[in-house]
Amino acid sequence: MKRFLSTKNTFTVLFLWAIVLFMVVVLYLGITENELPLLPIIILSLVIGFIVWVLLDTRYVIKNHFLLYRSGPFRGRIDIENIQKIKRHSGLYVPVTLKPALDTKGFIITYNKFDDLFISPIKSDVFIEEIRKINPKIEVI
Repeated sequence: MKRFLSTKNTFTVLFLWAIVLFMVVVLYLGITENELPLLPIIILSLVIGFIVWVLLDTRYVIKNHFLLYRSGPFRGRIDIENIQKIKRHSGLYVPVTLKPALDTKGFIITYNKFDDLFISPIKSDVFIEEIRKINPKIEVI
């Protein structure tokens, strides 16, 4: 079992932590001054928890013949034998449906017939090596 954390784009991480800080301040002021009803307190707390969860728990694991990914509550697994192509990608716009990553540089993984996923493992070369040990037919672009 090999674990890979996600690379983190500095701007993205700072932006998300700034949002968390802002919401914590709003929450604190609303609670201390009794101006915030219960529902917004609950919603703000859940959003804060969600963002922090994604920031602290985005990773990829290669276990047996599966690639497991998780980013906060978003989790999934891909059979490595079904991966057809891994393409390096860099840019703000990532043309995929699912992006469990905290960076704009990473890989677009194409698997099954029409599925794709964007990930950004820290040790990208080691990641590719480990994937290709299981499925050497994967095209790396």
